Amino acid sequence: MGIRLISDNMIDSLLTQWASEKYNSHLYLYISSFLKNKGLNHLGSKFYDQYLEENEHSEMIINLLTDLNATVILPEIDEINFPINSILDIAEKYLLKEYETTTNLDEIKKLAIDESNPVVEEFMRQMIILQRHEYEEANDFMDKAELTGNNWFNVFLWDLGEK
Repeated sequence: MGIRLISDNMIDSLLTQWASEKYNSHLYLYISSFLKNKGLNHLGSKFYDQYLEENEHSEMIINLLTDLNATVILPEIDEINFPINSILDIAEKYLLKEYETTTNLDEIKKLAIDESNPVVEEFMRQMIILQRHEYEEANDFMDKAELTGNNWFNVFLWDLGEK
């Protein structure tokens, strides 16, 4: 038996985070599809880019786990299906998911500190740094969504201005 590089508790936490990142990617693909189906192609493309980013984050977690020789058993990802009645529905969901993600990453960082696992701790710090950009994008989207007055015509004008 070799040296243990990561605890079972940490593996479970990271796999839960992997599932969260995958859920986020699916959420953003769902939103992208909704917006593109409404003719809001530029806004839809922004969420498609978010989908790709979240997939990268989930890959980073799997790479960390395999680098630490952890057994990887992937959890199920919940279905994405929620009513979108306004652009604010999207903005609120977007901002909430990014806040939840940051909170979860910080909890894993604290667990890594408690377990004296500097590799995972540093990885979580880097993931949290990436969240700053995610916050910026989500807050910018919320600000613009609020400025539309929740009017789909104004959202259409916003979409025309995006490039």
